[in-house]
Amino acid sequence: MIDGFEEQREYKEALLLETHRLLRYVAYTTYIGIPTKKGTRKAKLTDFYPLPYDKKSKKEYTKLEIDEFFARLDSLITNGKFRGYLDTDGKLYDKDKKHIGYYLNETLEYIN
Repeated sequence: MIDGFEEQREYKEALLLETHRLLRYVAYTTYIGIPTKKGTRKAKLTDFYPLPYDKKSKKEYTKLEIDEFFARLDSLITNGKFRGYLDTDGKLYDKDKKHIGYYLNETLEYIN
């Protein structure tokens, strides 16, 4: 019986996602039809309104955005060694500002 409810939930989520995709497409076609100055570029469909399960395009962050993000993080020091920067969600970043692991329940878990 639980399997039937699970399948019904998955079907409803898929139907809702497909509805959102159609609405996004209609909004995007309207957005593309708006005239602009010559030489200006319009955003891609996935950048215009991202949805779950879209192929993720790599967003380029400016140096200022990266510095502001890491200014909000706390540095994690254990046994007198700097381990990285700790996010509120438990994500751990190194000095080069790359995601290297997690810090959950006072244990470090590194990503290979």
